[in-house]
Amino acid sequence: MRKSVSLKSARSAASKSGSSPFTARPPDVERRDAALYVHTPFCVVKCGYCDFNSYAGVDDDAVQAVLSAMLDELRLRARGLRPRTVFVGGGTPTWLGAQRLAGFLKDMAAIVDLSGVEEFTCEANPESATAETLQLAVGQGVTRFSIGAQSFDRERLNFLDRPHSAEDTMGAFAAARATGAAVNLDLIFGLPGETMEQWLSDLSTALDCGPDHLSCYALTYERGTPLHARRARGEVRAAPEERTRDMLLETRAVLGDAGYDAYEISNYARPEQACLHNLNYWHGGAYIGIGPGAASHRSGRRSTNVRALGTYLRWVRDRQCACDDAETLSPERRCREAIWLALRVVQGAHLDTITNLTGIDPRVLVGAEIAAAIDAGHCELVRGALRLLPAGLPFADGIAADFL
Repeated sequence: MRKSVSLKSARSAASKSGSSPFTARPPDVERRDAALYVHTPFCVVKCGYCDFNSYAGVDDDAVQAVLSAMLDELRLRARGLRPRTVFVGGGTPTWLGAQRLAGFLKDMAAIVDLSGVEEFTCEANPESATAETLQLAVGQGVTRFSIGAQSFDRERLNFLDRPHSAEDTMGAFAAARATGAAVNLDLIFGLPGETMEQWLSDLSTALDCGPDHLSCYALTYERGTPLHARRARGEVRAAPEERTRDMLLETRAVLGDAGYDAYEISNYARPEQACLHNLNYWHGGAYIGIGPGAASHRSGRRSTNVRALGTYLRWVRDRQCACDDAETLSPERRCREAIWLALRVVQGAHLDTITNLTGIDPRVLVGAEIAAAIDAGHCELVRGALRLLPAGLPFADGIAADFL
């Protein structure tokens, strides 16, 4: 699911030189300005394919209690934090409504120093992304919206349990664009029975909107979801892998021709519009997660908050800590995961950077795996960076997993 110089300065330099902004080196991942992720776990419906920690039908009092607890957790954990990026996700932040979302964002800003934020993303779903909600969010510092379109076809939206229509998405996009914020559209391909022509129709409609960024994901069948259960019962047959791979490659070609850089396996951006927050994840950077089920990582220590809303409320109140699971990664594990993550981005895994970060040289630890990926024609080693070749893109998940 993205430098010793910052991406901001790299993007500025690229715009002056005409070169790609996505060739900057990875960031200093131990800086104090860790990314901030805030998880709002509420949705109007729970989609059958979704394995995120989200809940539908939560009553108003419980919603307010969870939001208050999240602010308490932020006070406990974000002391001294000056994030470079903020991402309010879910769930569906815009489900909160205009006034409550704006109030929550305002309360966040009173707790955390946001003066250094370069990118502030808020996720939005079409059915709740009203003009008022989006405008008030921008008034509280949001600079980027990520809209969960997924498809523009009614039949495919129904399959995905999405409650909105194509018209809702068009309206939400127009409202987001009117705020002056950058806009991303999320799309899903590889649905059962979906043809290449149907997928390209969705992609064409998205391009007609003119987003700054597109995230195009192949449908996955996550264990524990209703969709996974339907597949196990034989009610749903997954799209053939070959078709999904062809869709991925065609997507890259179409979006490349339209002026979007494929800077990560599933993400495409116009110049200077790559998602800085996700780049931080893919480069192994530090991040703090607030809210039920949110994950955090800093200096090789990884933790995850408890998922259940009631338990989250009690733990923040009584324990002043919502952490349910934590581990300190060994240098070897950290090295392997750094490669696994960095292979997703176009500049690949910078082996010397990973050595400096972990104290482990990947060429020693996973030299055989590196050689195998190169010999198979899936990867190349260029100026100290291991990166995927076009032939390796359809197999990216498996190639990356070989390093774990």
